[in-house]
Amino acid sequence: MFLVVFFSVQAFGGEKPVPPAAKQGGNAPLAWIQVIRDEIPPLKHLRGERFPLILWESGGHGVLPPDVVRMLLERGLTRTIRLDSKQIPAALALQKAGSPVIVLDARGGIWPYKGENRDGKSFSPGDLTEWARAADGFRTTLRAFRQAGVKVDAFWLDFEGQPSMAAYDMVQGTPAFRELLPRKALSSRKDFLHFRRQFWVNLMSTYVAAPIREFYPKASITNWVMTLSSPERPVRDWYGEPHPPLGPTLFTATSPVAYAIDTAWISEWRQEDPRDQEHVDRFFMHVMLRQVSDNGWNLQRQAPYMQVIPWVARWVPDHPKQKIPIMSREAYREALRHLWLRGVDGMQVFNPVHAGHWDRAIAEVSDAVAVNDEMLAYKDFLDQGEVLHFAYPGPRETGLIWSGLRLDDQAVVRLYDQSGVAGKHTLEIWPGQATVLELPEGSGSTFLVQRSGPGG
Repeated sequence: MFLVVFFSVQAFGGEKPVPPAAKQGGNAPLAWIQVIRDEIPPLKHLRGERFPLILWESGGHGVLPPDVVRMLLERGLTRTIRLDSKQIPAALALQKAGSPVIVLDARGGIWPYKGENRDGKSFSPGDLTEWARAADGFRTTLRAFRQAGVKVDAFWLDFEGQPSMAAYDMVQGTPAFRELLPRKALSSRKDFLHFRRQFWVNLMSTYVAAPIREFYPKASITNWVMTLSSPERPVRDWYGEPHPPLGPTLFTATSPVAYAIDTAWISEWRQEDPRDQEHVDRFFMHVMLRQVSDNGWNLQRQAPYMQVIPWVARWVPDHPKQKIPIMSREAYREALRHLWLRGVDGMQVFNPVHAGHWDRAIAEVSDAVAVNDEMLAYKDFLDQGEVLHFAYPGPRETGLIWSGLRLDDQAVVRLYDQSGVAGKHTLEIWPGQATVLELPEGSGSTFLVQRSGPGG
C-alpha cells in the first residue's frame, strides 16, 4: 500500500511591470540590490547547509554591509566574488555575515594563450607555457585568500577560453602548431573537435582545479559546461551535437547548462512546426532537461560523488536580431522543479539585462527563487535522496514528464503532462513495485509517497 499526498501549483500571470528601482537605476549595480529587496520575497522554508543560489548579476563585487548579506540569504541568494586578491575584503564581509563564499570568475577570448602573428588571435594549443603561468598566478591569489583567513566554499567558474573552440584550419595549417598535437587528433575535422574538448577539460583540471584543491581541498569546484559524457549517453550541445566521452577530473562538481536559448531553436526547430506557446514550451522543456539529465545519468554510473551545479535561464538571446519565441514562465518553473528532482545541488542563475529588459531579468531571479523555496519543503530528499530516473521527452513529444527522489520508504515525485491532460499513471518508484498516481487536469503536481508494509 502507498500513502500519497499531492500538492498542485497554480498558474500565475506574466511578467510584472518594471519596478521604479530598475527604471531609475538602469543597469547600475545598486539597482539590483534594491530590486531584490523589493521584488523577491524571503524564503518560507529553511535552506540549512545547502548552497544559496548565485546570480550572474547581483550588483557588482564590492563590500556589502551585513544587513544586505542577510537580506540576500533570507531569499536564498548570495553575492559572488572574483578570483582576485582585491576581493578579500568583500569575501571577509560575506563570511562574517554568515554567507558561504563563492567565487564566480569569467575568462574568455584566447585565454590563457598569448596571440601569435599579426592578428593576435592565432595560438598554439599544444604550447602549455601560458597555462603553467596562469596556474602560478592562481596559486598566488589563493595563498593570499588563505592567509587573510578567507574560507572559500565554492569556485564556480565561467572559463570559456581556448582551446575549447580552437579552429581546425588554424592548427592544421600551421606546422609549428600541428607538431605539438597527436597526429590522429588532426586526421579529420570531427576528430579534432572531439580532441579539443577532451584536451581543454584536462587542461582545466590540471591548471585550474588542481591549484584550487591545493589550497581549498573541501571546496566545490566546477566550470562552465563541465559535464560527464559517454558513448551510451552523450551530453549534447545547443546544436544537438554530442560531446566526446568525458570522465571524472579534479573538478568536484559538474555544470551542465539548462538554458531555453535561441541558439537551440535556430539549430533544431523545423520550419513546418507550429509556433504556438504549447509547442514552444515543449521544445524548450526538452532543451532545459537534456544536459542535466544526460550528465546525471553518467554521474550515477561513473562518479556519483560529484555535485551538479547547473546554469539556468529562461531567455538567452544570443541572436537578438532574429525573432525567436520565448518559453513561458509557467513551463520554465516546471522545468526548474524537475531539475531539482534530478539531483541538482545548487543553481547559477543567468540574469543579465538584455536590451533593457529588466522585467525578464527580474523574472529569472523571481522564478528561480520561488521554485527553490518550493523544493526546499523536501530538503531531506534534496540532500540525501536517490534520483529515480533521467528520461526526458523529445522536442516535439507530448505526454507525461516525471521526476523524483527516493529516500528509504518515502519518495517525492513530480508529474507534469505537457498537454494538460488528467490521468492515472503507474510508476516504478521502488524496484518491482507499482505505484499509481493520479494527475489532475491542467497543471503539474508534486506527490509525497509513503511505502508501507513488508512488501510495499
